Amino acid sequence: METDGKLQLVSIPDIPNSSKRVILEYVFANHTNYQFWSKMKVVDREPKTVNDCPAWDSYMWNSIYQKDSEFIPMLTKPVAMFENPFLKSPHKLVLCDMWKTNDEPAGINTRVQCLETMERLKNDPKTGFRPKVPHDPWFGIEQEYIVTRRSDNLPASYEPKDNDYSTLILYCSVGHVHDRNVALERDLSMKHLQACIYAGVNVCGCMRENGPSQWEYQVGPCAGVEIGDHLQMSRYILLRLGEQYGLRVTLKSVPVHGEAFFSGGHLNFSVRKMREKGGIKFIHHAIHVLAKSDPILLLEIQVYDQTLDQDNTERLTNTSGHWHPKQDEFVFEGDRKEFTTVRIPPLVEAEGQGYLEDRRPPSSVDSYAAAARLVRASIQYLAIFCDLGTSS
Repeated sequence: METDGKLQLVSIPDIPNSSKRVILEYVFANHTNYQFWSKMKVVDREPKTVNDCPAWDSYMWNSIYQKDSEFIPMLTKPVAMFENPFLKSPHKLVLCDMWKTNDEPAGINTRVQCLETMERLKNDPKTGFRPKVPHDPWFGIEQEYIVTRRSDNLPASYEPKDNDYSTLILYCSVGHVHDRNVALERDLSMKHLQACIYAGVNVCGCMRENGPSQWEYQVGPCAGVEIGDHLQMSRYILLRLGEQYGLRVTLKSVPVHGEAFFSGGHLNFSVRKMREKGGIKFIHHAIHVLAKSDPILLLEIQVYDQTLDQDNTERLTNTSGHWHPKQDEFVFEGDRKEFTTVRIPPLVEAEGQGYLEDRRPPSSVDSYAAAARLVRASIQYLAIFCDLGTSS
């Protein structure tokens, strides 16, 4: 909580479980995709898999426009199950997606389309393509977020009178002069990493980012649709921890319009050929395909910016910000690596195999939609180039 300008940790002591009954915490995103609801269901025995978790009824908007007339009954269908770091095992966190009926997904449900797209890589009914060797698409997300003040949504440690934020470099710093709330923020970051590991969320690191009160953690690599499942649960755990710390955490890419504080959600992507020896040629060719296709570029930008206030468009067109690509230009090579659209990380370039990084998605990215769109944009490349092994 915030008391006299100081932040204090709020925690609840563990209560021992002497019963075999198990609490299932159902978690589902609302129309924004990065804000969450949850409700508790008590069952008589511990579920072994997510298939043991029953569907449940709920209410949800069936549109991002959040109209009263569209606040309708829906079903929450469990899709992934994790250990509960707040209640501890045997209690579970159960990620759900939304359905209008048993057979009709809600309009806000992008997981279904993502799953269909990943299945197309195995056997595409539209083209008849069936790969000789499974492509095994892997994804990773670099999730940035900002700890903000309740009063004005600005970063909690923002002190413009004391620091020049146009030149200040906070990236990975420790013991920096600009350390107003960093101890509590760092503790939140580390506790989040530990909680995700306990839950079984596939996180692989965390760090301090360059903006004031800005932090990042990484999810992946995850196969196919699992990138969305693990990212969504990691987000929920972060927001829940923020409640306990009394910290306000925002996943919005532009927390305050008109200010140069931006957060990204860079999307890493590879298929089997890219990860094997000599895979760098497949990575270069995939980037070449993306760079030369204007319709694909425009469609991807639209998928990456589904918010009503077009946050990502503001992020990619604001010239006062640092370390983000441009809205209307595909940049791959050049001296200013911070402005690249899609890049090859230095270690990948050095080892000659790995993955590519799409830097356009915002911190609020719908990873189901983004991963599916990137695969759809690459299906022709995957079917022809990767499967036949031709050179660029």
